[in-house]
Amino acid sequence: MSDKGMRAMNGKQRMAAQSRQWLVDALIELMQREDVADISITEIVQTADLSRKTFYRAFKTKDDLIDYLCAQLTDGYFESLQKATRDQEPISFETTMANFFNFWWQQKDLVRLLIRQGLFDRLNGVWLQDAVAHYRAFPAPWHVAGTDQEVNYIMAFALGGFTNILRVWLAQDEPELPEQVQKGALAGFGQLARSIGGTN
Repeated sequence: MSDKGMRAMNGKQRMAAQSRQWLVDALIELMQREDVADISITEIVQTADLSRKTFYRAFKTKDDLIDYLCAQLTDGYFESLQKATRDQEPISFETTMANFFNFWWQQKDLVRLLIRQGLFDRLNGVWLQDAVAHYRAFPAPWHVAGTDQEVNYIMAFALGGFTNILRVWLAQDEPELPEQVQKGALAGFGQLARSIGGTN
């Protein structure tokens, strides 16, 4: 959650948000040394120094906590995208791509942890849940008008490509720098666009 969002809360809401963050941090710490399937809620609350009652006020299950972590990542990415393109008219595809690779590079340790834990598809699923709302809130010139179902198909196609690039890139022992991956991706997208347009 952003600092601005925290400031807009009252004291009780801020404490609830802080407790959720402590639980997320505890989950990440535990996943660094054991399989997520073996992590219990008791371990999470003990690591966070919170009670089980506090956990269940925030989340119904461990899966809900994992989804919350994934949503933090995808919401953070969208916020960074809006910030990077705020003063652009029209929005640049190159800027959008640069933001994508730079943001996830900054989060590479957490993404690599999710990949190792077999949770990367969970991240993708959470991302897709808010895809229509994010698509409509981001007025990119290459976006097309359509029904929610049509936009959902478009975003499923686009996210499938981008998240698979992300998975292949950051799962490597020594991933390339963002600028290198972006250059290759832009070349591939450009060739695809020319092929669809009927030009070489």
